[in-house]
Order: sequence, then structure tokens, then C-alpha cells
Amino acid sequence: MQKLPELYQPMKLGRFQIPNRLMMAGMSAGTKTDSNGEITPEMIAYYVERARGEPGMIAIGASQVVPPEKRLYGPHAGIALYSDDIVPSLSKLVDAVHAYDVKFGIQLWNGGGTEGTSHEELFSPSGLSSNVRTARGDGTARYRGQPNRALEKAEISDIVKYFSSAARRCADAGFDFVEIHAGHGYLISNFLTPLFNKRTDEYGGSFENRTRFLLEIVAAVNAEVGDRIAVGLKYNGDDFLGEEGWTLAESCRLAPLAEKAGADYITVTAGLVGSPKLTIPPMYEPQGCYTDLAAAVKPHVNIPVGTIGRIKNPEMARDLVAAGKADFVCFGRGTIADPEIFLKTREGRLDDIRPCLADCRGCIDEHLLRNGGGDASCVVNPRMSRELTCIDIPDSAAANPKRILVIGGGLAGMEAARRTAYSGHHVMLFERRSQLGGQILLARQMPGRREIGDIVPWYERQLSKMGVEVHLNTEVTESMLKDLSPDVVILGTGSAPVVPQDMMDVVMNAEDIDIMMLDDLVEHQLDVGENVLVVGGDQNGMVVADYLAQGERRVVVAEALNHFGGKLAAHDRWYLLNRQNAKNVRRIKNVHHIQLTPDMRSVTLIGDGAPDTLSGIDTIVFASDRRSERSLVEVAESLGASTYIVGDAHDISSENAGTIFNNIAHAYDTARQI
Repeated sequence: MQKLPELYQPMKLGRFQIPNRLMMAGMSAGTKTDSNGEITPEMIAYYVERARGEPGMIAIGASQVVPPEKRLYGPHAGIALYSDDIVPSLSKLVDAVHAYDVKFGIQLWNGGGTEGTSHEELFSPSGLSSNVRTARGDGTARYRGQPNRALEKAEISDIVKYFSSAARRCADAGFDFVEIHAGHGYLISNFLTPLFNKRTDEYGGSFENRTRFLLEIVAAVNAEVGDRIAVGLKYNGDDFLGEEGWTLAESCRLAPLAEKAGADYITVTAGLVGSPKLTIPPMYEPQGCYTDLAAAVKPHVNIPVGTIGRIKNPEMARDLVAAGKADFVCFGRGTIADPEIFLKTREGRLDDIRPCLADCRGCIDEHLLRNGGGDASCVVNPRMSRELTCIDIPDSAAANPKRILVIGGGLAGMEAARRTAYSGHHVMLFERRSQLGGQILLARQMPGRREIGDIVPWYERQLSKMGVEVHLNTEVTESMLKDLSPDVVILGTGSAPVVPQDMMDVVMNAEDIDIMMLDDLVEHQLDVGENVLVVGGDQNGMVVADYLAQGERRVVVAEALNHFGGKLAAHDRWYLLNRQNAKNVRRIKNVHHIQLTPDMRSVTLIGDGAPDTLSGIDTIVFASDRRSERSLVEVAESLGASTYIVGDAHDISSENAGTIFNNIAHAYDTARQI
């Protein structure tokens, strides 16, 4: 047990006493409304589960304050803070969270020029997209073509009133605070950032003019509710765009003005769409990547200042508070990965906290891109968004335990073993390697991706805690299966790379080209030449290209489809592409066939255009096709054992196959059936 008393010092917030320095940051991940626009039981369950650990504060994410021309209903619509009819159902949510010693708040928000934040025409200071590349007109952005108009001056005062009236509804619902969202390229942030604000009236140009809109909103909200609830403010510490952007110096200058206007606390964030630094940074950014911004702002005000950005470790939070860099620390994705993170921190069970991997595949992509703006998920927590329906009861099978044999110690095998042992079954796990982890042991060797392996020691601790018998360096054979006589066999035997059928000619006839399989290359640290062709541009090929592109080595990626890194999260892919570009990795898509030149010494890529011959290729790495390993399925079934196949062994070809997200979720759902 490791207690962190520095995090449990009280803090004054407006008229409230906050019991500790921990906050669950406002995120849209758990926002669910029904066909009547009311808060759902699922949303209540999401917040209550995280409130049980009693952080000082919890906030609901971006909630619309400006009424649309046509209101939407249902799970994708969000919370309508522009309507009085939302107050009764919001009150039910507030009452449920207030069963615990937690101060509960909600973000006041409008998306401004951020595409996808409204089903209607967007509006912004100057009619410019909040995507940095689009606003710059540099030709590299993907234009969605969503209409975006510049606000008339007369409309600005109306929007200020929308913010204040929304705050009044929040107070009526019983919230303890509101948080004005002025960061991330949303409407208020658009006014602050010169790239997006080209106005020539009193709301554009100088620092005083660009901050006018924000300060008017803070003052109006404070005048409306300041004696009832606290008023928070969240804004970017830096846009990282130089003179085109909002800067840290301006953030420090704004802070005392915001305090004077009525802000009771400030949270300092960062990031824009299409900028070098994203609002939700993936594993390529260091943990605590934006904490120095809060530390710079803090000396300029007398109100609490919070920090956010890739903070998943309570010990890091403790250090930030103890060093005076922030008054409180916001946890976002860490609360998605482990809804009990605050409870475990309070009890000193830090080793039990399931770590966020900053993979972004579930929390961001499933919510914003792959699921139509619906339920978020999590690569390591398959219960995310299913808190109401996936009720896990420890030792539920203890009265009638089964003898379970799990073959394979990768992510799917470890999760299957953990979840069945949690139910009270007798579980044995066999792994042929000398340590658990499977392909994650290889994936964590890729540049910037070591953090992805943090989940392995967590699983090792959980398996030990639950009494799973782990046998390493053990290859399961038919005779072993007979001797062990399990009731249930779960195969998590993974997959192996294979040469695509149409490239056997290259393998057989290449004279001076070394042929390597992805797994062998990484596991055995094989030497490669100076000119490498990586066959396959999905997640595996993309990260290994970055791995290989060291020094003067020339790397080319050939992908059959029209898109690179399709199984990677968008934020993850954005950083990886920038890394590859800096290393001059060449990517070629729509490659339908690869063949040797007549002299057998060069390679020609056949695609939609003219053939592209790559001379001097001395190494080919196959990183595309894989084969599921299922050799023991028939043996297990012949012995009469109930047999289940999980992870890559089950599926290697579907959209999600081969991802952490898919393998853990599939193993979890399978294990719950046993």
C-alpha cells in the first residue's frame, strides 16, 4: 500500500471546500441521452462508478449551450443545456453522483469552427475551419466542406447570454460548478487564436480584443450563478503555432483578467485539430506533456490552477502538487481505463490500477470516428460504456468451479485467464515463451511505443493475485492436454506472419535481397540492409517502418489499400506519420502486385499508375498477411473439453483484428460466458 497524502489536502473553490486535489476531467465519452433528450441510466452508471472513489471534482464534457435550428435527440445528440427541459433528468444524475463526497460540474461549450461538432452550419469568428491545415490553406487538409460562417457582431452578445442561461440551468439542476470550455479550437478558442480570428472589430486583432469574448462570458456566467455555484475556466496554455497561435505569454496575461471577471479556477490545457500538438495526445507524447503550461500560469493568480494532459499515474499527480506546479490534477483517459482509479489511489492500491496506454483506439476513434459519434470504449477496459450491463461479480462460479486451461500468454490469453479466475474457476495458463505478453513484447520495442507494454506487468500482478497457475517456457502438447484433462480449453495462441501468396515468386527468386518476417526481425533483432521495402502499411508495417528508419537507411512502405495505418487510432497515426515524414520514409499505396525485375536484383511495384521500380532494395520485410494459430483446437475438442478461441487465433482478418482493442475485448466477452 502506498498512500499519497499530498493529494488529499483540501482546497478552496469559490464558496466550496474541495476535499482533495484530484479531478475527473470533462470528457464527452460517457455522454448518453435518449430519444427524449434525457439523461440515460447508462450515463448515470458511468459517472457513479467513477464517483465511488470520491475524487474532489468530476466534470461532464462539452455540452452545447447554443440552441440549434433543429434539435437532435438520441445517444449522439449530447446534453442540451439550451433547453429548460433538460434540468429534471440532469438533477437525477447530479443526485446520484452526490451520494458520494464529490463536487460535480459540467462544461459549457460550443464547437465553433470545428468540423463535426454540429449537424448544422458552423459559425466562428471569421468563418474559418478550426483545423489548422485548413485554416492555413496549405493544401494538406482533408476538406469536408461543412459550411462555416463568420459571426455578425450582434450575434456575439446573444451567445454570451446563451452561456449564462445554460449556467443557470446547471445551477438549477444542482451542479456544484460549471466549466467554460475555451480551449481546443472550439468557439471561444477560435476568438483567442489569430489564425482563426481575422476580425477587424473590437473582437479581433489585439490581445484585448481577442480575449474580450471570453471575459464577457466569464463575467456573464459569474453574474448569473456566481453566488450559487463555482465558475471554472479551461483554456489552452499554448497553441504551439508561434505568432499564428495563442501563446503561453498570453495565457499568463489572461489568467488574472479571468480571475477578476469571476473565474474560481483555471485548467490549463493545449492542442488543436491539425496542429503539431493534439488535444488528446497519444503515447508518442511524454506523460504530463502539458504540465509546464499550468506551472507557468499558476503564479499569476490566486485561484486554483489545474493541469491536464497524459497524466495517468497518481504518483506523478502527487509530485506535481507537491512541487507547486498545479493546485489540482485532472485525470481523463485514466478514468476510462480504470473507473476505480480514484478508489485505488485513496486506498493506496496503486499497483492495482489498470494503466491507460494512450492508444486512443477505443476512447477516441470508437466515439468520434468509427461509431458515428456514439459510445466510447477502451482498449484495456472492455466494460467502458457497458457499466450498466456488464456487472462482474467476483467468485460467482466458486460454488461450481471448472478446471480451465488457457494456452497462450498474450493479451487475449491473459485477459481470458484473469476474467475466468475472477469468477472463481481454477485456471492454468501455459506460455511457450519465457515471459507473458505475446506480441506486445515486440510492439513495445517500436520507437515511442514502449508504454504500450505497461499492461503486461499489470496482468502479471492480477493473475498472481487471483491464483492463476502460470507455466512459462511450456509448449502444450496433445499428451499434456490428455493428462491435465481440463473442463474448458481457451486457445489464445495468436498468429504468425506469412508471405502473401502472390509474392512467393519474389521469395524464391530474389538473389541479393534478404527476406524477413516481421516477428523474426524484431524478436531476434535481425540485421537489415540500407534499403528496405516493408510490405504492408497497416499498423504493423507502419510502426516497423519507423523502427527501421534510423540513420541513413532508406525505407519504403508498400500498401495494397488506399489508406495507411487503418487499424491505428487517428491521433496515433497522426504522430506516426509526422515521425516517418521527418525520417523520409516513402509510402506507396494501392500496390496490387510486387515483382522482381528481370535481373532479379530490383523490385517493381504495380499499382494504379505507372510501375514504380525500386533499385537497390537489399531487404524485404513482410508485415501484412498473418495466419491464425489453431493447431490444438481439434485435439481439445476430441477430449470433450469446451473449447474457445480468442484473440488473433480467433480472427486475424476483420476490421479490428490484431489490435489490443479487439483481443482484450473478445477474450473478456468470451470469458464472461464460462
